[in-house]
Amino acid sequence: MVEIALDAALGFLGASLAVCLIRLLKGPSLADRLLASETATMVVVALAATLSVRSSLEFFVTVPVVTALGLISGIAVAKYMVKGRPF
Repeated sequence: MVEIALDAALGFLGASLAVCLIRLLKGPSLADRLLASETATMVVVALAATLSVRSSLEFFVTVPVVTALGLISGIAVAKYMVKGRPF
C-alpha cells in the first residue's frame, strides 16, 4: 500500500515538475520565470525525498545542495529584477 502511495506521489511530482518547466520556458515575464524556478526547486527536493524513501537510497545528501542553489538563484534573479543588475 505504501509503494502505491509513493508511486502516485512520484507521478504527481513529475507532472508538477513538467508544468513548472513549461512555465519556466514560456513565462511571459521574468517574475513568472522566477516563480516557476522556485517551485521547480521545491518539487525536485520533494522528488529526492520521495525517491529516497521509496528506494532506501540516500538521496537526502542532494536536498541541501539543491535547496541552496535554488535559494541563491532566486535571490540573484530577484535582485536583478529590482536593481537591474545581479550583483
